[in-house]
Amino acid sequence: MKVVYASTPEQEDHIGELVQHLLTNILPYYFTDREIENLESQLSLHTGAVHDTFTDYNGTLKEAFHIISCLQAIIAVIETIQDEGIKLKHREIYKRNVNMLRDFGFSFPFAIEQFTQQPKNPTMLSKFIRASNQFLV
Repeated sequence: MKVVYASTPEQEDHIGELVQHLLTNILPYYFTDREIENLESQLSLHTGAVHDTFTDYNGTLKEAFHIISCLQAIIAVIETIQDEGIKLKHREIYKRNVNMLRDFGFSFPFAIEQFTQQPKNPTMLSKFIRASNQFLV
C-alpha cells in the first residue's frame, strides 16, 4: 500500500496563476494574438482547471510541486535571457522543465530562441495583456 498526499486547492490556484502569468505577462510580447489563441484552445488554458490543462496530472502533492517549479523556472529563464542572452545553463534549465511539463500532458511548444528577440512595444494592444487599471472608460 502506498500513501499519496493530495495537492491543496491553493497549489492548484497557484498553478492557474502561473499559467495566466505566461498568457498575460510574457507571451503577448513575443507572439501575436492568433498564435496565443491557438495555444490557448489547443491546451484548454482558458478553462483555468488544472486537470484540463495538465492531462496527466493526478492531483498529488508531488506533482503540483513539480508543475509549479517547472512553470516558475521557465518564467525565470525567459525573463533572465532578456538581460544576459542565452547561455548553456539557460538552455538546459529550459529544456529540462519543458520536458517535465510534457510528462504531465502540457506541451509548451516554444523554443527558447523565440524569446531572445526584443519584446514588442509594451504599449501595443492585445486582448491577452492585463489591463493597467480596473476603471472602465
